[in-house]
Amino acid sequence: MNQGQDDSRQQDANPELPVFRPDKQGMEQALGTLEAQVMEAVWDAEDEVCVDDVRRTLEAQGKESAYTTIMTTMSRLYDKGLLGRRMEGRAYYYYPALTRRELGRSVTRRVIDALLGSFAEPAMSYFVEALGEEDPERLETLAQMIEQRKARKESKEGG
Repeated sequence: MNQGQDDSRQQDANPELPVFRPDKQGMEQALGTLEAQVMEAVWDAEDEVCVDDVRRTLEAQGKESAYTTIMTTMSRLYDKGLLGRRMEGRAYYYYPALTRRELGRSVTRRVIDALLGSFAEPAMSYFVEALGEEDPERLETLAQMIEQRKARKESKEGG
């Protein structure tokens, strides 16, 4: 990655993701369909990729898009802080700015913050209820996490 001109920006784990779509699955909940497909292709690549690499990957999966459409999508993902890039010759080579896990954490943080900001009591109540119905062991794990958090807070305040 030392070759060419590096066009990366200081990335943080809070990319620009203005929408959350609960009716979708996976990364499509936070990204558009093509954006999610492009991100998956970049994450799955073993090295940096150019637009044509991603176009060929998607085409092999039966998801055909025009070169310019993918180019625009990758540029938008870069603008959102999800991809980094560097220029080599006349082409940009892209790489993930965040791992899947980091993006998942960022989306989770934003959704929960928004729910707690607007609907704290119903959100907490439903979360506990749904977790208890879905997986009672996880409800116990949540209770333990709450106790650990309280203990840490008390030790900071008392010491």
